[in-house]
Amino acid sequence: MSAQTPDQPIATSRTSRATTASPRNCDDIQGSEGGPAPTPRLALALLPAWWFVAAATSGAVSRLAPGSDGMTRALVATVALTSVAVALAVRLRHRPGHDPVSLGLTGPASCRRPGLIAFVLLLALVPLAGGIRWDGEVSALAVLAVGYLLTGFTEELVWRGTALQLLRPLGSGRAVLVGSTLFAAAHLTNILFRDNVALVGAQAFGAFCFGIGYAAVRLETGALPALMLTHLLTDLLPHVGRLPAIPVFVAQDVILLGLGLFLIRRRSGAPDGEAGL
Repeated sequence: MSAQTPDQPIATSRTSRATTASPRNCDDIQGSEGGPAPTPRLALALLPAWWFVAAATSGAVSRLAPGSDGMTRALVATVALTSVAVALAVRLRHRPGHDPVSLGLTGPASCRRPGLIAFVLLLALVPLAGGIRWDGEVSALAVLAVGYLLTGFTEELVWRGTALQLLRPLGSGRAVLVGSTLFAAAHLTNILFRDNVALVGAQAFGAFCFGIGYAAVRLETGALPALMLTHLLTDLLPHVGRLPAIPVFVAQDVILLGLGLFLIRRRSGAPDGEAGL
């Protein structure tokens, strides 16, 4: 998740109009021929479902454990969202366009542009440029690592996997923009775990920028597991790096936004058969 503050993992961390997309815009995320086409409206339905799971889980924790802090409620909500995301992926695995390969759940050998993944990885490692620091308990670091591992896995599976597939009839550019807007709106649930409305709004905007970059890279590379890993590192490393976390998050989001817009523009202008190569 992008644009997070360094105090806790978060449950969502960091109206579409269907149009006909040309094959060159969607050739890398198409499903089996002859099956039902993905429905963008189903992607929109993911957002209220995400809100509901996060709110219901947070409310349940508050009732069962009065006085629980935001970090605890956020971690439990993340576990619940992960469970629902995996169940949905399993449920849809036989639907054309939602098998593991179509979602991008492939090995390193299937990555089309490894240089892009290397760039995103280097960007995630920026917080370590000033050195490493951790003054807390090892157990606290382990909790953060688990929370951000689940966050990276879940957000990529849902928003760069399932949602992006459902939005593909809109064409690559619109799919990235709509999917990133949904991803940003999903981060509004952070108000359940923090009292600072302005901070949550900033996180949502940062998530939009982050989502533009990650969705565009997903289309170019087809490498969802690699993005799950870099997402984890982007969230976790500011906690152990010496560079100030907020400026690092802002810089990363700005760079990802620029990268995403560049890739979308390049993709829309590519000759037939060259997009995604």
